[in-house]
Amino acid sequence: MTRPKVLITSWLCDPADPILDRLRALGCDLSDRRRPQRYGEDEMIALVQDVDAVIAGSDQFTARVIAAAPRLKIIARVGVGYDTIDLAAATARGIAVTITPGANDRAVADYTFGLIIAVARFIPASDRFVRAGEWRRLAGADVAGATLGIIGLGRIGKNVARRAQGFEMRVLAYDTVQDPEFARQYGVRYVPLETLLAESDFVTIHTPLTPETRHLLNAERLRLMKPTAYLINTARGEIVDEAALAQALREGWIAGAALDVFAQEPPWDSPLMALRDRDNVVFSPHIAGSSRGANAAMYRLAVEEVARVLSGQPARYAVNPEIYRTGATPV
Repeated sequence: MTRPKVLITSWLCDPADPILDRLRALGCDLSDRRRPQRYGEDEMIALVQDVDAVIAGSDQFTARVIAAAPRLKIIARVGVGYDTIDLAAATARGIAVTITPGANDRAVADYTFGLIIAVARFIPASDRFVRAGEWRRLAGADVAGATLGIIGLGRIGKNVARRAQGFEMRVLAYDTVQDPEFARQYGVRYVPLETLLAESDFVTIHTPLTPETRHLLNAERLRLMKPTAYLINTARGEIVDEAALAQALREGWIAGAALDVFAQEPPWDSPLMALRDRDNVVFSPHIAGSSRGANAAMYRLAVEEVARVLSGQPARYAVNPEIYRTGATPV
């Protein structure tokens, strides 16, 4: 009998973690192909042909990739985004697509405030000045008492709103699904997106990437922001029109931006890279949710999901649970 093969591509995974003994106990062969960059379509096709499960990063699982993996039963994302997976193709094959909800919400919220303070107070720029032997002093924007606009008040957005209380911020939120009880408890006011952009001193993005949110912040909407306002993105790069944002920063439509995510990663060909020497722009390599504790929690949850599915049990955190309701079975 062929031993199940589990492919590991997520760079967040720790190959020394004893949680992997769960898979070894099931007789699994583990293929460690971790790397910081996501795998593209052709690379994934070469990797998945004899694989039963993938503990995945933000790799491309297109319909072609899924068609090339006749044994595949589960794609276990280490994280909560699954926009790089063709969900319809996976569902049609009865393949579970799972995420790790709640494992890194607080880490992303912490990092969001780190970016807010970093860009508002010129912390990365000031560090560069001193390292270069320059004693330059820049007066940044106040964070305490400012208005914070949260686009997407889900688990991460709510954690950001909780932290905003400590900064005595006025909090506005835009979301198509609202939680009035949370809003009352934490003093959040739901408003239309246009109102949020026009009134906020800091706009932070925490909505999933969907066809509706792709380029949600385009040139027209960026022009609604205050010239003294800052944009923070720890969600998905494609939610922002990068060419429009580069223009907004060059021409002073907004005061600055702090970005942890990009449309293409690494973003070396992004128009935003032309702004990398500006003091009012902060970049980081998609690590907002990657604290040591969050990484371990996400990784272990993904492994548990793989163990369940390879044992013949339904996944707990499948984003396509209809594969179980309809009685579909993995090929």
